[in-house]
Amino acid sequence: MLRRVLVLLWGFFGLALAQADPVVAVVGHTTIRKSHFEIQFGLFVRDFLRQRGQPYTPEALELFAPYRAEYLKRMVQDRAVILAAEQAGFAAQKEAVERAIEEVKAEFAGEEVFEQALKEAGIPDLEAYRALVYEVLTYDAYLEHLSARLRVSQPALRLLYLFSKPQFTLPQRYCAAHILLKTAQEARQVIARLNRGEKFADLAKALSQDPGSRAEGGNLGCEPRGTFVAPFELALLALKPGEVSKTPVQTEFGFHVILLVRVLMPEIQPYEEVQSLLSRRVQDLALQKLLTSLAQRTPSRLYPENL
Repeated sequence: MLRRVLVLLWGFFGLALAQADPVVAVVGHTTIRKSHFEIQFGLFVRDFLRQRGQPYTPEALELFAPYRAEYLKRMVQDRAVILAAEQAGFAAQKEAVERAIEEVKAEFAGEEVFEQALKEAGIPDLEAYRALVYEVLTYDAYLEHLSARLRVSQPALRLLYLFSKPQFTLPQRYCAAHILLKTAQEARQVIARLNRGEKFADLAKALSQDPGSRAEGGNLGCEPRGTFVAPFELALLALKPGEVSKTPVQTEFGFHVILLVRVLMPEIQPYEEVQSLLSRRVQDLALQKLLTSLAQRTPSRLYPENL
């Protein structure tokens, strides 16, 4: 009788556990549970917001609810790649996982601070973090292996370049330099000194308030239309090559004295300049097709209703 009661209790416990953390996908011989999905989806949302300088809040997380099912598909593909990596012998070793964790821990003041950082990132404990590190190391090792095998011949790259030349056309660009001052009076004084024959680059190095271009003599590089703020660009386009603005140009940053150095006409980048970029594009496309094929060949079932 007691054994039967224990069996029944275990059955009820297992049912409650499954209901609390349901399976949201089956990939090969493995499962993805809702808890694992929530960790990864939360990290994705946090990273998305961080890159845009926005804080993570429960309300912000809710805004991403329509993307949960799509993100589950991405997790299924990633899991299929990890299974293929394990089968091919690229599973991350325990020592490598622990070493990676220790390297991250070393960035924190102590164990408690590290564990608190995990919780703030939505990772409940070290075991969950260890599982994530294992997946990342395994996935990356296999991708590196596959990428090394995807070599594109030079004749094929050159042929692709010939067919896609319009993609590598640089628009008309305006090569500019400026001296940024705090007041209009200071800017007028600089213009007067330029009119007396002083060199633009020397004055920029001595007086400009722009730390990004001051050391380069005010050089802002060569950029297409739409790069600079509107008042600056309007004044720049009114100049002839070699000409300096006759009056201070005010923007949100201060008062500018602008020099139009030269205008570069539209041109097609030569093959030698785009070869590396073109090769990466081809490799990335081939790799993505290969990963998609791996996912399609791996038996999987999704249960988005459990999210």
